[in-house]
Amino acid sequence: MKFGIPAKSALSLPSIFDLCQWLVGAPACHRRFIEGFVKPRPGERVVDLGCGTGASLRQLPEGISYVGLDLNPHYIQAARAQFGERATFVCSDLVTADLSEFPPFDLAISVGVLHHLNDAQAQAVLQLARRVVRPGGRLVSMDPCYVQGQHPIAKFLLDHDRGNHIRDAEHYRRLLASHGTLETRVFSDMLRIPYTTIVATLRFD
Repeated sequence: MKFGIPAKSALSLPSIFDLCQWLVGAPACHRRFIEGFVKPRPGERVVDLGCGTGASLRQLPEGISYVGLDLNPHYIQAARAQFGERATFVCSDLVTADLSEFPPFDLAISVGVLHHLNDAQAQAVLQLARRVVRPGGRLVSMDPCYVQGQHPIAKFLLDHDRGNHIRDAEHYRRLLASHGTLETRVFSDMLRIPYTTIVATLRFD
């Protein structure tokens, strides 16, 4: 959200960030996202673009090979401390990330990332996903979005989000569609609070 500098600094701390996520119901949202849309299978290779503190890893089955990327070194440090034996975490800017050392991935996931990026930056991340995910693999993303007639509280929260590039659903579709076969769904019940979210599944042909 577009808070002042002290609040933004506080949210950069893993403990404060995780607490805020818990308060709004993000763990259940993550579980629904992973189980309902990502649907990973044991043995698959997953890259998490903008992994934060590694929350999505809690919802992934055993046997997944997982690599998480995030720009925030505090988040990466916290993720390594909690999940380091189960996963690999890389501190990197997503726009310029180099994942050439890793074999191709079966899946890429991106939770709450695109709305922090302008169109050019988002395209760079989508191109990264296309490079590192095997043909036939998928990118599954989730971000807040504007829709007509959305709950006033949801609109207020989006208007004051820390991400400066929240788009309407059609803008997200245009952004993603040129990279593969796209399916999207919009939800208003993913969190405990009124909030509008778009889930996109992009298959790389």
